Amino acid sequence: MAAPGAVAPGGVVGAPTAATLRLLGCDGHHFEETTLRAADDLNAARARWPVVWIDVEGLDDQVTNRLLGSVFAIGELALEDATTPDERPKLEVFGHQLLIAVRMARFDGEAIVTDPVCLFLGDRHLITFRDRLTHDGFEGVRQRIREGRTRLGQEGADHLCALLLDAVVDGYVPVLETFGERLEVLEDDAIHNPTRDALGRIHDVRADLMTLRRALWPTRDVLHALGREQTPFVGDHARSHFRDCYDHTMELLDLMEGYREISSDLRDIYLASLNNRMNDVMKLLTVIATVFMPLTFITGWYGMNFDIDSPWNLPLLRFRYGSLVAAAAMVAITVGMVVSFWRRGWLHRWH
Repeated sequence: MAAPGAVAPGGVVGAPTAATLRLLGCDGHHFEETTLRAADDLNAARARWPVVWIDVEGLDDQVTNRLLGSVFAIGELALEDATTPDERPKLEVFGHQLLIAVRMARFDGEAIVTDPVCLFLGDRHLITFRDRLTHDGFEGVRQRIREGRTRLGQEGADHLCALLLDAVVDGYVPVLETFGERLEVLEDDAIHNPTRDALGRIHDVRADLMTLRRALWPTRDVLHALGREQTPFVGDHARSHFRDCYDHTMELLDLMEGYREISSDLRDIYLASLNNRMNDVMKLLTVIATVFMPLTFITGWYGMNFDIDSPWNLPLLRFRYGSLVAAAAMVAITVGMVVSFWRRGWLHRWH
């Protein structure tokens, strides 16, 4: 798809930022996988194969979008919903086909990202819209079709739709698995090294979980409607598959809620660790001040200026080793107080 400008009948579909259209046709015994380059190829594929899957990679190619809307009779509002990057997961019926909007999750190394994926399900066709930056989570489904491990020929496009939505839900599993290790590291940091960086990473985990929740919670409603309600173009076999996807979604939501509770507990642990550290610092300062109290008393007492010839004078003033005796007394008092504090368990924190 390289030619710019308008598309004439039978002409090349494309623009400088043209979308990529991957077609996969199947009849139960054979399949064909190719890249569409002309409008006639699209019409020929529809006439040849009982089940046609068109995967559109790129949401901003208006020429391609208008072509698909013309061939499959998709209205402008439906196309606008399908190509909106921030579309919320939902299910809508547009005349002779269904619009199913979901979000696919991935971890980009720094944060959780959910990419929009929209599906148009018709009687004999399925069209998927993905952004160019979206990870292709449908390769496993393509491989199953190549190896003949599906029932597309017998079940139809609704079965293919169920396989794709199952792949979307399964894509959340490795993303959620990353939280286990992240939370373990954060727990150690919250207990032993409660820094501001640890608190920031706890908030990052909570933000990622909220991102997943906003994407997965409405997806649950979509799968519930597909599996429990009488929906056009969805047969009984596909409906049972959608119910299985719904069950998987509920398991993921339960796991996610558990991680959210753990992250909340980690924040409480972080605050408790800060309080404990502050208490330890105050305890240490109190011990130091308490140790110096008798020493200050002794030095202050001997620092008073009395008459050296008074009978009531301070002891040891005329003794040659008086200063050494006073210093030894202060050392003995310090050691005695530290030993006493240790036996009472007040210094075990620094053991």
